[in-house]
Amino acid sequence: MTENKKEFHHPLTIRLTHWINFVALGIMVMSGLQIYNASPILGFEFPEFLTLGGWLAGARMWHFFAMWILFVNGLVWVVYNIVTRHGRRTTIFRKEDLPGVVPMIQYYLRIRKEHPPVKKYNALQKLAYTSVAFLGMGSLVTGMSIYWPVQFSQCTSFFGGYDAARGWHFFFTMSFVFFFFGISLW
Repeated sequence: MTENKKEFHHPLTIRLTHWINFVALGIMVMSGLQIYNASPILGFEFPEFLTLGGWLAGARMWHFFAMWILFVNGLVWVVYNIVTRHGRRTTIFRKEDLPGVVPMIQYYLRIRKEHPPVKKYNALQKLAYTSVAFLGMGSLVTGMSIYWPVQFSQCTSFFGGYDAARGWHFFFTMSFVFFFFGISLW
């Protein structure tokens, strides 16, 4: 009789921080949609069932609550990765991964029949996961620009002013959502 053992490709810390991020980002997105609805800049509003907080002040409380969870969780993730060197070679996109991007796109679009050779992650996955870090930084910086437009006036100006920084913040957030759905579909 053989024993069925579940094989995990990531340590427990990585899996826990991943799911905590997932929940915190869900709260941030839903509360952010309620904040957006209080003063829409794109000419439409999101349905009530997609939002969290019920009103502007309630949505902001949820948004900042989740922001601190995300911050602390992200700090744990970063420290763990630095200390253990987890994912340094397997997850981060490098120059040598560049030639593997087009063959993976061709494979996913069913133009190429055979799966290109890969290790733990293919070049397109590494590019996506590395991009998420930059999306996070963009979301953080634009969030600070619209929450503290006076204190971070140079940053707000860099993004084109307050309303443009809101637009960039919305873009970074929707990029997270599309990343999640893109990963889920493959």
